[in-house]
Amino acid sequence: MNKKYLIALGALGVMVVAIISLQHSFLDKKVDATTHRQVAENNENPVPNQQLSILPSISYQTILENDEFQSGMQAAVKNSDIEAAKALQQKAIEIAIAANLPASQINLLSSDSGLHFMQFLAKRQLFSIAFEKRYRELKGIQDLKLIYPEAKDLFARSDELLALRDKQILQIAQQLAGDEDVAPYLKQAREQWLLLNQRVAQ
Repeated sequence: MNKKYLIALGALGVMVVAIISLQHSFLDKKVDATTHRQVAENNENPVPNQQLSILPSISYQTILENDEFQSGMQAAVKNSDIEAAKALQQKAIEIAIAANLPASQINLLSSDSGLHFMQFLAKRQLFSIAFEKRYRELKGIQDLKLIYPEAKDLFARSDELLALRDKQILQIAQQLAGDEDVAPYLKQAREQWLLLNQRVAQ
C-alpha cells in the first residue's frame, strides 16, 4: 500500500465519519408536532390547531413511529395502494382506542387529513431512504426531488451532503495524485471512498 494511499485514507477518515454522522441526523424519521402543524395548515381540510393530550406511555406519535406501521405505509404509498393505506389507518385507530388515547388524538387519526398526514410522512421517509442509497452509491437525487416534493424542506441539506461527499472524493484524488493531474485518479478515489464508507458504516 503506497504512501499516497495511506495519506488519503488518513486525511479523509475523519471527514467521512463526520458526514455520516450528519447524514444520520438528517435522516431522522421521527414525527414531530411542527411537521404535523405544517401538514394541517396546508391541507384542504386541516386538523384544528389544538393542544394534543399526551399520555405517559403512548400517543398518536408512538403509533405513527412504529417500525411496522412505517414500513407498511411506505409500501402502500410506493405502490399507490390507497386501500392498504386505509387499512393501516384503521389499525392505528384500533390501537389508539385500545390504548385509551384522548378523543382529540383518535379523531386526528380517523380523519381524512390524518390519512393524508400518514401518507405525507411515508413519502418523506421514502425520500430519506432513497437519499441514503443514492449517497452511498455516488449518485444524484434530482429525480427524487420530483418524486417526493413532500420532502422539499430536506432538499437543501441533502444537496449539501452530496456536495461534501463529492468534495471528499476530489480530496482523495488530489492526495493520490500529488503533483500529477487529478483526473486519472478520480476513479480510484471513488473506489476508496466507497471502501472507507462501507467500513465506517459497519
